Order: sequence, then structure tokens, then C-alpha cells
Amino acid sequence: MNPLSRRDFLKGLAASAVVGAALPGTAAPAPFSVANEPLRAERRTFTLPDLRPAHDGLRVAQLSDLHVGPRTPPGRIRAAIAMANAFQPDLVVLTGDYVCNQKREAGQVREALAGLDAPTVAVLGNHDYWTEPRAVARSLARLGYDVLENENTTLSLRGEPFTVVGVADLFTGNAEPFAALRGAPRGASRLVLAHGPKTADLLRLVGQPMLCLSGHTHGGQIHIPGLTRVLLSAVAHEPYERGSFQVGQVQLYVNRGVGNAAVRVRVGSDPEVTLITLRAGRAA
Repeated sequence: MNPLSRRDFLKGLAASAVVGAALPGTAAPAPFSVANEPLRAERRTFTLPDLRPAHDGLRVAQLSDLHVGPRTPPGRIRAAIAMANAFQPDLVVLTGDYVCNQKREAGQVREALAGLDAPTVAVLGNHDYWTEPRAVARSLARLGYDVLENENTTLSLRGEPFTVVGVADLFTGNAEPFAALRGAPRGASRLVLAHGPKTADLLRLVGQPMLCLSGHTHGGQIHIPGLTRVLLSAVAHEPYERGSFQVGQVQLYVNRGVGNAAVRVRVGSDPEVTLITLRAGRAA
């Protein structure tokens, strides 16, 4: 392959991956499969000014974009569940895209995602809304996982109330962040879940410090330095690729996800299971 055609190939592959997170997966599966990408345990610490003393050091495991279906090796999903449990978290959060594009995958979610030991709260992603949102939500609920759609819930963690706010998917036009925050106590321990990172642009309008956990981008899935970020922003209109961002008073974390969309390969964007530790104090 000459240098020019190789470069064009990589650009095309990157484009299909970054756009795949934001477009319905109607294309045929790619004719190649890389099933052994290393599943990476990421650890992040966030400081929240309103965190209750009892929640200082609270451990939150995040799983995102599992994409049950032919593009994601089932063993990787099970390994991600095991890794989340090994963190011994106080709380598990799931930030959307449990299926790829087939209705039958909604029924497979129940078996694929079973076994999380800690209290678990979830929001839906764009692929879930495109495919079979009610069936996906039922599969999660039957596992005992709480599914939030523009609402919030308060759990007892370490003997004190902890509020989780769940914003529905922004890309599909379902996000109502102000409705999701309605009734959520101010000046108390809380966490926001939203599949789409750009939800943080709306949350910043609230004018309150908060932490938002998201996914959606797969970290580009095919990550080519200097190119993938541009494609995500220009083609998929996603300015937040991966990792941590400060959006006004909103601390945003974008998880690379576990599964694959559009193509079955990841390059430079290892699948991720994240352990987030919350600390009380003034945010950086």
C-alpha cells in the first residue's frame, strides 16, 4: 500500500469510527475483528465542594457504551463487569448505549450485563433510543438497575443520602437537564449521568458546581493523533473526545466505553472501565 493510499485508508477508517457513535449502525459488520484489545482500568479523582463528609472517598465504577451485539466480543463485556466488581465500588453507573442496532440485542442486555454487585443506576444512549428504548430499559430494570430518564433518585450510601441525576440522550433530542435536576437537593452529595458529553454545555447554564459522567464518543475508537479530535468536532459535532474537561462549573468526564460501533476494531482507544473516587473540598 503506497503512503497516500494508506493515509486515505486511515482517514476513512477513523471517520467511520467517530461517526459510528453518532449515527445508526446500519452498515454491515466490518470484515475484520480485533477481539483482544486490552481492557484498561482507569482511575480518576474528582473533588466536589458539596460532598457530605460520609461520602469523602466514595468509589463509583463507570461502564459505558457496551454495545451488546456482533461488534463487541461478549467476553470483553463480562470482563468489564468483573473489573467493575473488583473495584468494590459503593455505586456503579452505566452511561448508555447498551445495544448497537438490532432489536433482538435489547433482550440480550439482561444476560450480558448481569452480575453487578453494587447499587447500579443507568441512563440510555442514542443507540438505545434508535433501537428499542423501552425494551432496553426493561432489561436493565429486571437486573435491579435503576434507569433514569430526565429524573433523579436518592440512594443511601455509607448511611447518608446521595442523589444521582439522570439526563436522557441529547443527540436524539430527549435530554431535559432542568427537568432531571428538578427536586435534586442543592448543597448535597450528587452526581449527574448523561450519555452525550455535550450535555455539559446545557448543565453549565444551571450555574452550580457538579460532576457529569458521560460516554458516547468511544474516545474516537480509531484514535489518530491530530485527526480524530478534528473529525469528532467537525463531522460528529462532539468537541469533548475523551477524559476530563471543565465546562463552566461542570466537571465533565468522557469515558471511552467498552464496546465497538461501526467497526469491530479499536486503535489507540483501549476499552475502559473507570473507578472514580469522590473527594470533599474545593474543586480544582
